[in-house]
Amino acid sequence: MRQLRHLALAATVSTGSLVVQPRIAAAQPAAKLDARPRGGPARAQMEQQLRQRLWGIAKERVGFTDAQMTQLERTSRSYDQRRRALAQDERAQRVSLREQLLLPDSQVDQDRVAKALDRLHELQRDRVDLQIAEQKEFASFMTPVQRARYAALQEQLRRRVDSLRRARPDSMTGRP
Repeated sequence: MRQLRHLALAATVSTGSLVVQPRIAAAQPAAKLDARPRGGPARAQMEQQLRQRLWGIAKERVGFTDAQMTQLERTSRSYDQRRRALAQDERAQRVSLREQLLLPDSQVDQDRVAKALDRLHELQRDRVDLQIAEQKEFASFMTPVQRARYAALQEQLRRRVDSLRRARPDSMTGRP
């Protein structure tokens, strides 16, 4: 059960790409899928099955056509790369901030804390700008109702991932 939860977490980190990439994953040779850093063939197969299930759910609940799913995959892939870069930068800033806050007050580098806080705010603005740009691109091939349904599906997946993270015994987010 724990492995399944871990796989679900790993597979749903990027909800946009997971919902839309099963055709690409299915079309790739097994060697390419198995080249992932952890888990080997069994993990790759489980992730592919999850992607295919999410593909079907998105298509059914949102009402996408095959052409829309192809466009969504392309668009999401582009924005997911940028979203991951923002998340990595944000993690680095939070680590820097946490390191400083764990020091005795006399040793804290105030300038470093200020820079980390400022950068975190910049990253939040960048994330909002990215969402706005992505929504504009979605509007070029989705109806407003489809965009709303897709956003609701993404939110539902995010909440599920958060709940799985909190349920993990080794999760820091599960602690009070």
